[in-house]
Amino acid sequence: MTLNINLPQQAINAIYGGMAVVIAMTFIACIAQWREDWKITHQPIPPVEQISNKTTSMIAAIPGYHLFGKPAGGKIPISSLELRVTGIVKVEDEQGNEVSKAYIAQSGQAAKIYQVGDTVTGGVKIHSIKADAVILDNGGELEKLPLPREPLVFKPRDETEQ
Repeated sequence: MTLNINLPQQAINAIYGGMAVVIAMTFIACIAQWREDWKITHQPIPPVEQISNKTTSMIAAIPGYHLFGKPAGGKIPISSLELRVTGIVKVEDEQGNEVSKAYIAQSGQAAKIYQVGDTVTGGVKIHSIKADAVILDNGGELEKLPLPREPLVFKPRDETEQ
């Protein structure tokens, strides 16, 4: 299909002139935008303000706030509760999650099995179970309940026994 339109020469010149004006305006807008971008990227960098001593001390104090709870290690005091750890079992389930259990006896009674989150007595909960101690949460304060270990005593070998 052929389109045969006969336009007067003035109309064709007007179309070409209009297209030239649109192209020229687009070119001018691009150059103006480039110039503004160049000005922004080549501005001098403003000087960094000095941090005040108060701000520095506030930043230094952040680790002491225990934003995610108190650390379960380091200097946890030994519990004065009448509890005694008689054994600790460290086990992992099929997904690799630790499922530890602790045997804890209360004031001369038989030991019972506890795990993390269980209440032992009077609002005291098991916070975590380590290989050598149970960490208790006693009203928001962490306390350590160590696993008593008797030192090994080696006897000299008797030469007559063989």
